[in-house]
Amino acid sequence: MKTYAAIAVVLALVALTVGPTALPAAPAKDKEAKDSKDDAKKFEGDWTFTAWETNGQALPKEILEITKWSVKGEKYKFQMGETEEEGTIKLDPAKKPATIDLAITSGNDSGKDQVGIYKFDGESLVICLARPGVKDRPTEFKTTEEDGQILVTIKRNKKDD
Repeated sequence: MKTYAAIAVVLALVALTVGPTALPAAPAKDKEAKDSKDDAKKFEGDWTFTAWETNGQALPKEILEITKWSVKGEKYKFQMGETEEEGTIKLDPAKKPATIDLAITSGNDSGKDQVGIYKFDGESLVICLARPGVKDRPTEFKTTEEDGQILVTIKRNKKDD
């Protein structure tokens, strides 16, 4: 009988020792969810492109002027002149660098996913994306002739724009 009591005491002590170390995992998940919601709110709004590079080449200013991006909730709309695309956004700010996944639901690349990374730089948002359908996510904010990645810098439109 004394053996069972001793085992019960040991198990209780182990539970008290191990239990509290498992508790911080829940707040970490809560923080990740909060960070994701915070970044999602930062993405919301209408954006103007200030820079765009593909294959290491800059897009002409005339093209940037007719290119827009807007985000509302998890949905985005992209427009470049007459070309339009819509889809959904999934962010993971806990990754380093933070990741963005676009699921394209309409437009030329409908049905494809587009993976990338992003960072906020003052008033601007910098995004580096792989081509639609490419599974390899960029690891740096750059593009070269060989990688075919897209590097954009966008700035939120002011309310009176």
